[in-house]
Amino acid sequence: MEIDKNDLRKRFARDWEKHYKLEVLEQRGFKRSKCENCGRAFWSIDDRQQCGDASCIGYQFIGSTPVKKKLDYIQTWKAIEKYFTKNGHGYVRPYPTVARWRDDLYFTIASINDFQPYVVNGELEPPHNPLIVPQPCIRFPDISNVGVTGRHYTNFVMIGQHAFNTKKSGLFYWKEEAITHDLNYLKALGIPEKEIVFQEDVWAGGGNFGPCMEYFVRGLELGNCVFMEYESTPKGSRELPTKVIDMGAGLSRLAWITSGEPTSYETVFGPVIRDMKKRTGISVDRDLFLKFAKISGGLDEDEVPDLEKEKERIAGLLGISKRELFETLEPLQALYASADHLKTLLLTVTDGMLPSNSGGGYNLRMILRRVFGFQDRYGFDLDWAGIIEGHAGYLEYLFPHLKEGTETTVDVISEEEKRYRATKNKARSIVISTIKKAKHPGKGVPSKERVAFGRIEPEELVTLYKSHGIPPEAVLEVASENNVEITMPGNFYDLVREGEGEEASPSKAPPVKVLYSDVAEFPGTEPLYYSKEGRFSARVLGTVYGKYVVLDRSAFYPEGGGQVSDTGKLDGSEVKLVIRHAGVSLHEVEAASKFKKGQEVEGRVDLRRRKIIASHHTAAHILNAACRSVLGSHIWQAGSQKDEEKAHLDVTHYRRISNGELARIEEKANEYIMGNLTIKSEVLPRNIAEEKYGFTLYQGGVVPGKELRVVSIGDIDVEACGGTHQMHECTGELGFFKIVKREGVQDGIERIVYKCGFPAISYVQEQESLLSHAAGVLSVQETELVKTVERFFSEWKSQRKKIDMLSGALIREEAREVKASFRGKPLMKVFDLDPNALRKLGLKIAESDAAACFINKSGNVVCAAGAKSGFSAKQLLDRIKEKLGGSGGGSDRIAQGKTEKVSVVEL
Repeated sequence: MEIDKNDLRKRFARDWEKHYKLEVLEQRGFKRSKCENCGRAFWSIDDRQQCGDASCIGYQFIGSTPVKKKLDYIQTWKAIEKYFTKNGHGYVRPYPTVARWRDDLYFTIASINDFQPYVVNGELEPPHNPLIVPQPCIRFPDISNVGVTGRHYTNFVMIGQHAFNTKKSGLFYWKEEAITHDLNYLKALGIPEKEIVFQEDVWAGGGNFGPCMEYFVRGLELGNCVFMEYESTPKGSRELPTKVIDMGAGLSRLAWITSGEPTSYETVFGPVIRDMKKRTGISVDRDLFLKFAKISGGLDEDEVPDLEKEKERIAGLLGISKRELFETLEPLQALYASADHLKTLLLTVTDGMLPSNSGGGYNLRMILRRVFGFQDRYGFDLDWAGIIEGHAGYLEYLFPHLKEGTETTVDVISEEEKRYRATKNKARSIVISTIKKAKHPGKGVPSKERVAFGRIEPEELVTLYKSHGIPPEAVLEVASENNVEITMPGNFYDLVREGEGEEASPSKAPPVKVLYSDVAEFPGTEPLYYSKEGRFSARVLGTVYGKYVVLDRSAFYPEGGGQVSDTGKLDGSEVKLVIRHAGVSLHEVEAASKFKKGQEVEGRVDLRRRKIIASHHTAAHILNAACRSVLGSHIWQAGSQKDEEKAHLDVTHYRRISNGELARIEEKANEYIMGNLTIKSEVLPRNIAEEKYGFTLYQGGVVPGKELRVVSIGDIDVEACGGTHQMHECTGELGFFKIVKREGVQDGIERIVYKCGFPAISYVQEQESLLSHAAGVLSVQETELVKTVERFFSEWKSQRKKIDMLSGALIREEAREVKASFRGKPLMKVFDLDPNALRKLGLKIAESDAAACFINKSGNVVCAAGAKSGFSAKQLLDRIKEKLGGSGGGSDRIAQGKTEKVSVVEL
């Protein structure tokens, strides 16, 4: 049920004393007023007619900060951390930027994501209560604003101040406590209370809602304290059992308010942006930039209907032409955006997300190509390694793990730049074709045509990017050379993002569609498949769809997590497939109708088959660990399938895995197996498992539930997994591991096909047999096979050249004879050449005034007719097909096909 925020504002405003009136505010001298501009209610100490929002008062802090002591980005966090940890808040280590624990998000977009859904709904205890977390967040809706407004980013640290008021804890930390701490931590940063303005508002999301208090200082919003206390239901709203304090404040803005710099980028990027400016030689007049910064917040794409008109207005206020102003500022804005985008790449690559053409990786590729475009347009010579290492070094206190990701991130940038350059080079012909269309649209081109006469419209730029990967900068370059106007929208990358790689991630559908209503009547099936036993007794609860039998307990492992289901017998009937839905196991068996409700049955799992599949599943964990060891910590599992004969593992990687790397991965996997590492499993509450093992738990994907079954293999791999790993107690039982091949599944994902145990031995034996047979055919020893094949191939190439020479001479001679003997009637001749040589012969005839058809012993036929021969090659082929059968086609000059019979016919 959708929540109308405007309606909520009116409802809460009518009852403002209940929702917003706080004793702490009144005690400290805050009074409630209404803004004469926007009409919204706010609280302040001083008498004022306008609220604290920049839309009403502008940025008044730039060049005039109320804070006496300037703090940099890290110092700001240290001061906040010191206040909250000294005042009863537990510090929580930041969660990854890639939301592996969620199946509905690609990226972490808010600090509260860390605790959804299980802590927020009261099923699990939070790590601390209350708590503080500096959560790095990734968001892409405002890409075009980054670098321009002074406050927009694709990555930012949300300082999360959270408290969870459960039935057990009672309402111990609510509005009074939260706002008291917010006032106090702002004071710890040196912000006078008289400068703070609280604005009444509402928050809604995911069916929950509540009042909130946004707080501002001199036009800059610093944070928003949400009192999440209601949920929406079909019958109306009701109070949540767990009431949550969800305060999110931007670390970038808090650091910015202490500095009063023209933009927050100078403060947030610190030494990195200083080095980038020094390397590129970019500088602007500080007085002009200060004046511009105070009014540039209006350049927000989302809020300005006509961006160019707004630029004209701002330039007019500064007494300078629009062109002069933005020619000066745009290179600096591009530098700010580049620093942001590269930092986003460092954060996400370190956490295992790579640029690609789909999913969350789509956004990463897009912002990286934007950086490359800036570099080309403004002639930047950016030092990728220096920037990435600079970010990691500056952020070490907050995120020490980033140093582990610098090398991989630089490699990713290098690989992506190669792709970008290759795309740009290939794109020139496509762009020129589009430009020609723009210059000469032709008659009858409808008005809705995307390319207008002499102009390329924004929609066509988006199409060129989405269909061909051509960045707008490449189009601009070629267009300017051809005097074609381009309407380059400021929000180009927002247009590209529509429908592509949003923060939300689609949930996966079950392999077999089963409706909840079809199994709701059953109490659930007790799982017995984590035992090594294969025989069990059970009672039939009923059947579904006339093909699935439901039992009260079952040792048959259901399909899931990339592992195929067990098979076996149920009272003698073959069990073909087992699936599990809503806690109910459904067994596909022959003649399901013979099983009656209440019937006692005996099940027998095929344990030999299960053990092989379990070996392949455990080997997947080992292979993943080997890939991370050899290729880097950016490796994440992207899919898998474990069957009886073979298995495969899909992993994220930014380039093709080489044969040498495959050999090292295989060696490392066998090293782990021969190390006879212990395999064990344990069931833990989700929060305890995450705290103990981290988020690599979710290598195999999201595992639902408040408890996790955690499988560990020595100290090389720990994952939340429901597979039948208990079939082995240590890795030595798996036996031999063999990689069969590597495949490219899609951009950024590599598939490794492998076998383990007896299937691996069988595979090696088959390869040895093939090798032995090949050596026997050539009458050489197996050790001499490669050398012999290379010699044969060299001799074959030499002979092939001679054959081609002879064939060419034969074709020329035959063509000469046909031309000389042509008397107005085409001839047909059997000529035993390969199809390619037949066509060459046909082309020779088509260049003359003769007509002829040629067929070889395999039935390949070519018909040719010169322009003045009076015949059509296509018609000649049709006559042959009528008499000999077959298929084919072509033109009047040359046609070819294949007949069912081989014969010479009268033409």
